[in-house]
Amino acid sequence: MTENSGSLDRIRSHFQLAKFGTNLRTEILAGTSTYLSLAYIFIVNPAILAKAGMDPSAVLFATVCASTVATLVMGFWANLPFAVAPGLSMNGFFAFVVCGILGETWQQGLGTVFISGLLCVLATVFGIRKGIISSIPTGLKQSITTSIGVFIAVIGLFLAKIVTYEGGVLNYRHLSFDALSSPYALVLYAGLIVAAALGARRLHIPGGMIIAIVVAAGLCYGLKIEQGAIPNLMGAPFKAVGQLELGVLFQPKFWSPILVFFILDFMEGVGQIVGLTSGTTMQDKDGHVPTIGKALYVDGGGTMLGSLLGTSSLIIFIESAIGIKAGGRTGLTAIVCAVLMAASIIFSPVISLIPSEAAAGVLVYVGYLILPLNKSSTGTGKYSAFDIVTSAFMGLIVFCTFSLDKAMAFGFWAYFVRSMARPGSQNRQYWLGIIALILTFSIVWQLRVQS
Repeated sequence: MTENSGSLDRIRSHFQLAKFGTNLRTEILAGTSTYLSLAYIFIVNPAILAKAGMDPSAVLFATVCASTVATLVMGFWANLPFAVAPGLSMNGFFAFVVCGILGETWQQGLGTVFISGLLCVLATVFGIRKGIISSIPTGLKQSITTSIGVFIAVIGLFLAKIVTYEGGVLNYRHLSFDALSSPYALVLYAGLIVAAALGARRLHIPGGMIIAIVVAAGLCYGLKIEQGAIPNLMGAPFKAVGQLELGVLFQPKFWSPILVFFILDFMEGVGQIVGLTSGTTMQDKDGHVPTIGKALYVDGGGTMLGSLLGTSSLIIFIESAIGIKAGGRTGLTAIVCAVLMAASIIFSPVISLIPSEAAAGVLVYVGYLILPLNKSSTGTGKYSAFDIVTSAFMGLIVFCTFSLDKAMAFGFWAYFVRSMARPGSQNRQYWLGIIALILTFSIVWQLRVQS
């Protein structure tokens, strides 16, 4: 009894539970809530990366292992209640743009992911990560967020066969009543309705995403939709380990994807940390997060680990907010979530029964949640006309081309030109121009190679 009491005291001391105004019971419940909120990624990630030609069992293994390790390190080392797992915008860009539209191998795709993670770590080491982020105007950050939301929603529409693309351009002829009323579309509607209903503020069930996917999966079987089920870990779990190709660094057509992964990763990393800790005891009196540097290292290092094991970029999951709302304030919340992540291996036979089409509705719902609706993007608390127009064009580019890099190139050029037309920080102009040029050069090179 005394030994157990001593162990609990050491846990309380290590995670500083008293300092952050929490306790063991609260942290355990918070970690469980976070896990239930993001467990859908263990179904969705293998389904999406399978579209890139990867073995789903290998992706599932990489997803579980990389997420577990990164979340454990986030908890033990950074002492923050954040879960880390593959991001939906990242895996979609990986599968449908890098390996789809660009026609590259998944091994090359993993190489771009590794290099982007390495850049994030180096940017943190040399202290330029915050500087780059601060140079990106708030309006552009919101426009990029809009693009990400549209992109994730379009992935759902694509899985439901409502939209299709030919040569990287939307196939307008496919848009029809038949596509909107097909069995695939019905599955999307079912998943979307259930996810939205269970995610509504009045109900807000942590495991709502999983329930929505299960309901949609049942409808898939009822409608006899042909699909390739996701294999469990009895398949080839180690097939993608160490298969990345780092030679992509010396091929200009890969610079744009690397830069997109890099920008999304480091921008979301800082944004998520600040947003998730806002108004909590995790921030000091000046509004700073003391261990933000450690969290950023985990973010970039997790991406590198994921690519080595066989999955796309890892990010700090916004679903961590569910655990934080449940009272989680320390790394113990992340530890509990990580343990449950590891236990997901046990459920791999169940995951193997879920068709990829069953995730369509949840993807559309997540895309909607990411949109910066009714959020302030300027000092006045409203979007400027320029912000709205740029954001709309970037969203339209994503929808018409199924690509984030082209939308981001447009956004960076728009804000660069705007910054040149008005007095402002030369540092901001410098970074906007450099990023715009690299994105454009790589995109032009891609088009040259494809032609």
